Amino acid sequence: MIIATAGHVDHGKTSLVAALTGVDTDRLAEEKRRGLTIDLGYAWLDLPSGRRAGFIDVPGHERFVRNMVAGLSRVDLGLLAVAADDGVMPQTSEHVAVLSLLGVRQMVIAITKADRVTGESIAHTAAAAEALTHGHGIDVRTVIATSVTDRRGLPELRRYLEGAVEDLAEPAPEGGFRLAVDRSFIMKGAGLVVTGTVCAGEVSTGDPLAVLPAGLDTRARTLHGQARPAERAVTGERAAINLAGLGRNDVRRGDWIVTPQILAPSRRIDATVTILESERRAFSHWQAVHVHHGTGHVTGRVALLEGPEIAPGGSGLAQLRLDAPLVPAWNDRLLLRDISARRTIGGARVLDAAGPARGRARPERLSHLKAVDRDDHEEALGALIDIAATGLDPAAFFSSRNLSPDACPLPGPLRRFTRDGREHVIHARHWNDLAGEVLDAVDGDHARRQDRLGPTARELHQLISGSADSVLVGAVIDDLCRRGTLTRRGVVVHRPERKVEPGAKDRALWDRTEAAIEVASGSPPSLHPLAATLETTPDDLRRFLERMAAFGLVVRIARNRYLTPRQITEAESAVRRLLRENPDGIGVGEVRDALGIGRNHAVDLLEYLDHSGVTWRRGMLRFAPELKGDPGPLSRMVRVP
Repeated sequence: MIIATAGHVDHGKTSLVAALTGVDTDRLAEEKRRGLTIDLGYAWLDLPSGRRAGFIDVPGHERFVRNMVAGLSRVDLGLLAVAADDGVMPQTSEHVAVLSLLGVRQMVIAITKADRVTGESIAHTAAAAEALTHGHGIDVRTVIATSVTDRRGLPELRRYLEGAVEDLAEPAPEGGFRLAVDRSFIMKGAGLVVTGTVCAGEVSTGDPLAVLPAGLDTRARTLHGQARPAERAVTGERAAINLAGLGRNDVRRGDWIVTPQILAPSRRIDATVTILESERRAFSHWQAVHVHHGTGHVTGRVALLEGPEIAPGGSGLAQLRLDAPLVPAWNDRLLLRDISARRTIGGARVLDAAGPARGRARPERLSHLKAVDRDDHEEALGALIDIAATGLDPAAFFSSRNLSPDACPLPGPLRRFTRDGREHVIHARHWNDLAGEVLDAVDGDHARRQDRLGPTARELHQLISGSADSVLVGAVIDDLCRRGTLTRRGVVVHRPERKVEPGAKDRALWDRTEAAIEVASGSPPSLHPLAATLETTPDDLRRFLERMAAFGLVVRIARNRYLTPRQITEAESAVRRLLRENPDGIGVGEVRDALGIGRNHAVDLLEYLDHSGVTWRRGMLRFAPELKGDPGPLSRMVRVP
């Protein structure tokens, strides 16, 4: 259990923790010199049962709210200190607001310095503190008057906290491991040690780990849980991890230590944003803010998705566009402060850790965000698949929720297809509806156009209503062709019984053209040399080739280069073989040499294959589509600062 202090500067938070635990959490020389908490402090409360609760003591001065928030990545119980002689003060209010926005729902109120005032003053301060806390939706477990001078109320407070910890069920360590780093240092003889609160999952000695957002690989060499040597650290504990293979500058406050291959850094976060009722004006679209998450913070802007503004006390869907990446997961709490970092504006709750770059406010996207807002993972996944007429990336869903891909079953009936190298799923109902639209579009084209064999897949995408992209339409066409409902010649799609061929004159010219294009070796001629060979003009030849393309006899792969379907199939097979043999990527030179063609032809061919989804490009190299989105061998050669 993690207990976090809160309260105005000089209201006795640190003294209260010291009186309860025997630990002075002010560890910095400047803190001791000034008598002022500047950074986070940590202490432990040992219970009769042998369990241990962790205290996080936060600074109370308004200049150190950033440090205060860094200690609240995961809190089970708030301990609000309100001095009896001062009462509720500005930072009292802000700290309570911060705890509320970060999801803390239970609090104990300690009226400190009770020896300085009368009982009537204590009662008045207690009532004001309780009203403030209730006003932010936090349940007040108890209010106890205390004094570290005469020890008043301290035994009672300690007993209450012990009981609260014992009553708290240990959280299930669900999902991948996540620790928000609040300190990192070098320990002589051990190396790099990081400390923080375990926000999810569990870690054991020897487990592989990753440092995000930098993307560094490491391993848990040794562990401490709740300041004791341990083989395992779990959700809700303070942990110290000795990380293997990393140096002093590799990890800092704000980083996350996580289970590899689940979470990913993000600069676009879709969330529900809530604005404090105390704000004097409405929160406007694209407003600049400081965004606090875990132990770190970045700047960014908030794009509102349901209107131009959110009134004080209101909430709405938004996308946070960040200037630097954070590492969020579904249901994480974020804190929003004004761009001058002087006051807290509101908070946000993560709905999708990786929002889309485009279409963030489309109706179907808003429906997605509302469907995903369910606590039960399987229920949320089912709701998303039910409404996702263009398909869903289940890996992205599981990643956003910090879950392994086998965390819950995919509800059916489903169809599967590949988009951007990742498997997507779509409900069979949506797939069948789209297949019906494709067939209707093909039949309509056959009825209208007697001058061609059929439409291309690209044309079919344009003929179909709705938001299905070319990838999904192409997957449906491929399936219909496999089943024999449609057939394909080149890039043309048609019914199997469709019989439309070029006229005799065009057929004769095509036979000569096909023979000129399908050379035995080397590069097929581009448009102008081909026109010279056929003794026609380039413009006339272009128009002729476009007519032949409508019959599926030829495919334009670049502005002045045409290939037959057979040539494209052979080139695709050769390039796929190269990709299997060279998973670190292939360049234009490798394709040129393997196919025995010229460089310009190799460039045109690879750009066509990029567009077709056979390859994908990063820099000067091509990769297999299943590697799309993977950082790849090149980026793994350097460390991201």
